[in-house]
Amino acid sequence: MSRHSNTLRAQSPGKLNLTFDILGDLPGGYHEVETLMQTIDLADELTFTFEPAEEFLVEITSVEFAGPTGDVPLNQNNLIAKAAHLFRKNFPDKPDYKVSVHLRKAVPVAGGMGGGSGNAAATLMVLNKWFKSPFSDSKIAEMASKLGADVPFFLNGGTQIGRHRGNVLSKVDLSNELHFLIVGPKLFGLQTAEVYGAFDENKVNGTATISATECAEALKGGDEKSASQKFGNVFEPIVFSRRPELQFIRNRLTELGGLCTHMTGSGPTLYVFTADKAEAESIQRKLVDEQRDVTNGWSNHCDLILNSWVATSTKRGVIVA
Repeated sequence: MSRHSNTLRAQSPGKLNLTFDILGDLPGGYHEVETLMQTIDLADELTFTFEPAEEFLVEITSVEFAGPTGDVPLNQNNLIAKAAHLFRKNFPDKPDYKVSVHLRKAVPVAGGMGGGSGNAAATLMVLNKWFKSPFSDSKIAEMASKLGADVPFFLNGGTQIGRHRGNVLSKVDLSNELHFLIVGPKLFGLQTAEVYGAFDENKVNGTATISATECAEALKGGDEKSASQKFGNVFEPIVFSRRPELQFIRNRLTELGGLCTHMTGSGPTLYVFTADKAEAESIQRKLVDEQRDVTNGWSNHCDLILNSWVATSTKRGVIVA
């Protein structure tokens, strides 16, 4: 529990899309997706302080960056504030509070790892705990779904297949830990809507699909080399064509080792799936050395700034204390 009676803390993990495919269109302009998602041990930390007030107010008072900096809105456009106001809308009869939030960001901002979605899930869970659990898990999941397709996943995390908009979830029980090197280019990002729009313009009928179910079954069987061949992301050709620097990084990472290298979400973050933690650490060291070597093409991309993290899969989502 918190050291202070008016404070609750939460950790919201990042996630990787081990597979990501678009199956078709849904009403309202949405896309029907299928994705195998995995939480990792890279997590944001949120501290919520509650004070009685005459009206309900949410303020993100400060943001501390444990990794690369990014553009985090501090106003009511932040998913933390949106989640809090949605909770309040569904629970109008309790005393009002001023909720101050300090955010320590470790998950890359706008990197395709669901950092904002995890923060939103954490906010719903913290408020539910503060108000003595007025809502069931299913009601919290319903509110989460209204905030974004990824948000429900972070309530429980672990390994899950997301269908429909990504918010209809099926749990996958893995006995083995998965290991990754995560590489985040700092110099660019693509808006998710832009990537979806480009997919709609360029999609070709009859392309091979990426099966989250097949990938999950292979991982459950413990054959990680075979499973790695089933990883994939339908957005990669689109993003790589618009950001050739990212294609270059992916190619170099593939040369350095690992079982496979893919993009998570709509990018630009890449991950290398490795046999163990030692291999991830080895590729991380090689990547640093490579960038100093002008013979491998890095001299053509001297403005690239890369951040990297060694990460391990987890079986949990948001943690509230």
